[in-house]
Amino acid sequence: MVHRLAVLLCVCALLVPGLAVAQPSDPLPGFDLQRLQFETSGLGSLVVGTGRTLDPGVVRVSVQAHYEHMPLNFSRDWAPGLNVVGLVESKFSGHVTAAVGVLPWLQLGAQLPYIFGQSGQPFLRTPAPNGQGLEEPWVSVRVAPLRMKHGAPLNLAVELAAALPVGQPEILGRDVYAVNPKLQLGVQSDGAQFGLELGALLRPRYDLSPLSGREQDVVGSELRVGATITARGMNSTATRPEVSLLLNLPVQGGQPSAEVLVGVRKHTVTGLDLYFLGGPGVGFAVDMPAVRLVAGASFATGEAD
Repeated sequence: MVHRLAVLLCVCALLVPGLAVAQPSDPLPGFDLQRLQFETSGLGSLVVGTGRTLDPGVVRVSVQAHYEHMPLNFSRDWAPGLNVVGLVESKFSGHVTAAVGVLPWLQLGAQLPYIFGQSGQPFLRTPAPNGQGLEEPWVSVRVAPLRMKHGAPLNLAVELAAALPVGQPEILGRDVYAVNPKLQLGVQSDGAQFGLELGALLRPRYDLSPLSGREQDVVGSELRVGATITARGMNSTATRPEVSLLLNLPVQGGQPSAEVLVGVRKHTVTGLDLYFLGGPGVGFAVDMPAVRLVAGASFATGEAD
């Protein structure tokens, strides 16, 4: 009897690890984790439009290196520390943006992002979406009926941006669809300019609460408000500081969040700018990075600012 009991215990000891390994995981739904959109024209802020367009025939191309700390974690409080763990703890990506002035009131733009690497820790039964690959590109069209350079009291533009249906959803690089309409307002003086951007990100609702056990962990459509104040470059080698505030207000059950981004841009030689931008993210949104850092360079064929 004792011998049979010992054999039974041995068999159970061999089977239990196998059963544990066989437990199914809870994969993340595929969506685009990147929430930042760059200002392709670079007129004013690097991330907030000021209602201006490039002059006809002027082309601006920029390249950005982009780091995000804790862009996806279920342990988020209002201001998460740097020592918490997350499904995506660090993310390195590159972005190529381009804009061209077609008419005095019409501008076209595009953004192409690529994830060079991201890493994180599994959460409960959810594996981390580690890896690299293409994120969804964006294209945009901007119409500016009011322009201060033509005598209007302010700059006013309407922009429609849309994501192209490419990218890798398994590494959080693609939505089913995403559209971003914006209304941009701005005023400028000899030494500074101010911008206000009102928009919305329209995309499907992704419910992450079954994975985290928190009903507020939802990623989806949101209202967006951006405000910026920037210095103006008065010569070919000017240094231009800027401060921008980005506020995100979910409309499908998520949590609000915001970013404060401080940057500096240096005109080196005619047409070439070097810049740095960074700052903290605050709020309870599961997809808001704790820290964002961007370094880049841009080249314009004509007067860009």
